[in-house]
Amino acid sequence: MTDANANKPKIFTPAWFSALLKGALPTGETFWAGNYGTAMFHQPFVAILVVLPIPRLIPALFWAALTLYQLALTSAVIRSKPGVPTPLGWKLAGIAITLAHGALFASLARSILS
Repeated sequence: MTDANANKPKIFTPAWFSALLKGALPTGETFWAGNYGTAMFHQPFVAILVVLPIPRLIPALFWAALTLYQLALTSAVIRSKPGVPTPLGWKLAGIAITLAHGALFASLARSILS
């Protein structure tokens, strides 16, 4: 492990999630791993929730929790610093995409309860 990575927590551990949501990780990692790395875990769970014969409130609450996560992640993307020189447009695109994910989860939670 290099000196630059010596203090970096291992990915998907509680310490990593803490650093992620504080915006302490580089912008790229915050955006990509925060949005799509975590999707490797929550999307299979969503797929199971929508086919199980369970009350609609359960998937709606899960999507509401994902909405809150996306809002916290958006704040982290805003606060994070790029690890390499990056045009401002990429950061703004990352913020917009992360907010769009949050809006999608909110609309799924709302539509399942309608």
